[in-house]
Amino acid sequence: MKVRKFFLLVFAVIGLVGLLGCKIEIKPLTPTEQQPPAPPAPPAPQPPTEQPSPPSLPSGSCKPGFVWREASPTDKVCVTPEARAQAQADNAAAASRRAEAPYGPDTCKQGYVWREACPGDHVCVTPEVRAQAQADNAAAASRKLLQYGPDTCKQGYVWREAFPGDHVCVTPDVRAQAAADNAAAASRWVSGAYGPHTCVAGYVWREARPGDDVCVTPGVRTQTVADNAAAASRRAEAPYGPDTCKQGYVWREACPGDHVCVTPDVRAQAAADNAASASRKLLQYGPDTCKQGYVWREAFPGDHVCVTPEVRTQTQQDNALAPSRIVP
Repeated sequence: MKVRKFFLLVFAVIGLVGLLGCKIEIKPLTPTEQQPPAPPAPPAPQPPTEQPSPPSLPSGSCKPGFVWREASPTDKVCVTPEARAQAQADNAAAASRRAEAPYGPDTCKQGYVWREACPGDHVCVTPEVRAQAQADNAAAASRKLLQYGPDTCKQGYVWREAFPGDHVCVTPDVRAQAAADNAAAASRWVSGAYGPHTCVAGYVWREARPGDDVCVTPGVRTQTVADNAAAASRRAEAPYGPDTCKQGYVWREACPGDHVCVTPDVRAQAAADNAASASRKLLQYGPDTCKQGYVWREAFPGDHVCVTPEVRTQTQQDNALAPSRIVP
């Protein structure tokens, strides 16, 4: 009886467990229900490290993106690399872009020739003016008030010429006397106390200059001394020096020191030709004149490299912006 009750109790428990097992669901724990993991240990504090600062550009250098143009060895204008390359290319082509002239920088335009009124006179004039200049040069001496230079004598006097270069002004009879004495010189010498040129009795040395041992009468010697003393007073006077022109003529002054005597209209023509000189040259701006289509770059004073007008404009802009492109 007891055994039977025991088994009945066991079966009842098993049945009850079976009924309960059909309805009980075993649910996994949700993340919120899970235990949070232990937080990691904080890293040990590290001392702060200094970040390197970017290197600073030296004062006066170009800002990033710009370089020195160097159109000349001292050209420090900051430009783009393209502008620098353009400047170098233009420098290399400079000679080929200059205008050519067969007779150098003073070559005249068609229809003009060098005047050549004086050596090196390359003023461009018409052929007629050149011919006039040559004619005036040929007649120069005849148009001077002092036709024989600074020793020209006043009216009524002539050069004595007792010896070569003797320009003492004397009367014509004294000149004739000097010539006669010179011709008779040998006949009046004897060897004596004063050497082989001792004068015969009644004659003395003339001494028109030191060493003049022509033998003359004492009266001629006295006349010679007087003529020498009066020499300066007997020269012709010229208010403008030895190149003073005769009445009706003036100095041409086609070039400095040009004292050729010409008519006033020729002088005026020379002045006009001088004023127009540059405009008549094939190279109006000198040896650096550019060929057609080119102009001077003028990146700096005296920069006569020939470039296109666009490059010149760019150069002017770069020069204007130069201060803003430099590191302060």
